[in-house]
Amino acid sequence: MAVATDQELQWDGRFLPYIPPAQLRIHPSLRLHTETVDDVDPITHEVLRHALWNVNTEHGNVIIRTSGSPICAYGHDFNPVILDEEGGYVFFGKFNLYLAVGAGAAVKWTLEHRSENPGINPGDMFLTNDPWINATHQPDVTLIAPLFVGDELFCWVGNTLHQWDLGGTAPGGFNPIAEDLFWEAPNFRPVKIVEGGELRRDVEELYTGFSRLPELVALDLRAMITGNNAARARVNELVDRYGAAAVKATMRKLQDDSQVAFERRLASIPDGSWSEEGYLEVSLPGDRDLYLNRMTVTKRDGKLIFSNRGSAPQSGALSACYPAWRGGIVSMLAPTMLYDQMFAIEGALRCLDFDLEPGTISCATRPAAVSAGTAATLLHSMGMAGLAISKMLATSTDAELRTEIQSSMGVLGFPINAIDGVDQRGRPYVSFLNEPVGAALAASPWRDGQDTGGWPWDLQSTMPNVEDNELFYPILYLWRKEQPDSGGAGKYRGGNGAEGAVVPHKTASIHWSTVAAEVAMPAPGLSGGYPPSTNSYLLLHGAKIHAQLAKTGRMPTTPEEIGGKRDWVPAKSFDRHTTTDDVWVFAWSGAGGYGDPLEREPESVLADVTAGRVTAAWAKKTYGVVVDGSGTSARVDRDATARRRTKIRKKRLAEGEPWHGAREDDGIVPPDGPVSEYVRVENGEYRCGDVSLGAASGNYKAGALVRDLPVTDANPNIREPSIYTHRIIRFRQLICPQTGTLIDTEVPVDDTPPSWDVKPGR
Repeated sequence: MAVATDQELQWDGRFLPYIPPAQLRIHPSLRLHTETVDDVDPITHEVLRHALWNVNTEHGNVIIRTSGSPICAYGHDFNPVILDEEGGYVFFGKFNLYLAVGAGAAVKWTLEHRSENPGINPGDMFLTNDPWINATHQPDVTLIAPLFVGDELFCWVGNTLHQWDLGGTAPGGFNPIAEDLFWEAPNFRPVKIVEGGELRRDVEELYTGFSRLPELVALDLRAMITGNNAARARVNELVDRYGAAAVKATMRKLQDDSQVAFERRLASIPDGSWSEEGYLEVSLPGDRDLYLNRMTVTKRDGKLIFSNRGSAPQSGALSACYPAWRGGIVSMLAPTMLYDQMFAIEGALRCLDFDLEPGTISCATRPAAVSAGTAATLLHSMGMAGLAISKMLATSTDAELRTEIQSSMGVLGFPINAIDGVDQRGRPYVSFLNEPVGAALAASPWRDGQDTGGWPWDLQSTMPNVEDNELFYPILYLWRKEQPDSGGAGKYRGGNGAEGAVVPHKTASIHWSTVAAEVAMPAPGLSGGYPPSTNSYLLLHGAKIHAQLAKTGRMPTTPEEIGGKRDWVPAKSFDRHTTTDDVWVFAWSGAGGYGDPLEREPESVLADVTAGRVTAAWAKKTYGVVVDGSGTSARVDRDATARRRTKIRKKRLAEGEPWHGAREDDGIVPPDGPVSEYVRVENGEYRCGDVSLGAASGNYKAGALVRDLPVTDANPNIREPSIYTHRIIRFRQLICPQTGTLIDTEVPVDDTPPSWDVKPGR
């Protein structure tokens, strides 16, 4: 397998994805505790297993109670970990999962580069935010603490917490105009900031001195220290009660059990390769191009190999580093393939390889600007990984594992609404609106997604209260509401996204900067499901909202009620301001649908229409369901629905065309078995029901009818792409040539051929 050769991705020639403990180069003065016992009885193991889990949970709760940062206390944008003596994972917590995946690399780097000078001793803690070692971007700061038993390093505890501002040219740390690393907040390789239990004042002042909000950063640092101290104390209590060897034996068994569980599920999946790709908008403000982000997972020889090959070269504000990309992948694997292992992920890491192409948007090399990469490329890569993993799971012989299939999650690009200025108390502030953590959950083969339900990889994050934001910052909300029809249509509907609108309040103006993806380019659906809505920023200039409120005495609930000059703000901007006459409207995308919408139960569509989740017009157009009446008197007109669905299928068949381009075929015939919701391999052919889609050694989509439509037909909340880009974006339907069933959908750019994204047996 080819591996990256860039020195920033290696330690002395050894590739970062997984360094076996025996290969770690640790100074001989540092002694590691490795003693275990073989006879920990099952009851003691269960007690210790849950006790260690509770240590991690308490660690997180201590940080929440101690931190003064809204993004911690309300957004829960952090995660604690317990690691063994060499940086192997025991548990990573139930908060923001991708934040903690780099902590193991931070420990390994610290063991190799700090064990001799300045040394690793009891009571020490090391701080780092280097995106080329462990951090997703500079604001995500990791603090790791060794725990000693006698004179031996027994294990590590640590946490990663998003900091409000660490300096750089963009307040808040998401820099949409950074041309390289030197425009951004400084990044620290692991530095000893706590020594022998005492916070080093010189290092703290160096760390906080770059921030516009040094007091808040200093408070969060103390919250992180307090969390580590609480975790170390609890682990010490377990060691004192049960003995170090018994606790270490439980740690080892947790790791081994997670490997056994992962390998068992992996064995149910045939060898093959599955991929997903999408596009990200805007490298720097003023740019109107799109940038390819590609994810491939290959099952071979009992391992999963993830690759970013084919992704666009690193560019401007889109660049993200390898630790972020890896963290996103592992965070999607944990809930889909290790859902019963209480986030003990070390076993999965032992079964992963990473085939990287350095110098790309998902594996950037120094001195790329990477502060904005989490909001765009990281989350987008997680979505691509989730879809590629789901395509892989569709081929599993394990029925339970196939229930973990999901379409695209909501918010593949977190729409950062960064604000700064002078608050209602006359003090400078920096913040961003954290509402999009209320992301929509994706549809699966057996249920709808959840409206504004969060993320599958972020189990504790919460959408902030309107009142909290209005208390902390000089803003007034006009509305915050879910968007009907924003979830992808399907046999099972993707969850809806939402929209908010704010105006300056008790301040003259607010400066806004935006960092996002998924503004012009929607996320895909899965197995015939439709794409969801896109993110958006809308600035209404001169709306004179306060005069309108005084005149009408009521809050508006839509932009159309307000008026003003419309400015569709691009995905990356740094030059927008709102005064008391202006309104800022922001929306975050829904999640993708699963399966052909014409297969959705009409009564489920009726329930959505009655609840306001789907409009009657969209129900008729896309689901083919005709609803008469409204409210409690609404009913499905079954005869009209049957006629409508027949008409839609006939139109698909009439407008769909056979693919006339080249048909790829590599001569490899996969074994019989399922491929997707509607496609299977049978006797060397791809089949949809009784219909052959061609030889299974090629791309099954080449045997389907292809129908390209305007992307705005995919969802009523998608705007005309020409607002943002010069590229042509379509909504493609892949249609069974006999039944008219949608077997898949795509969002191609510039009329590219149907993707060969499913290659079982390879």
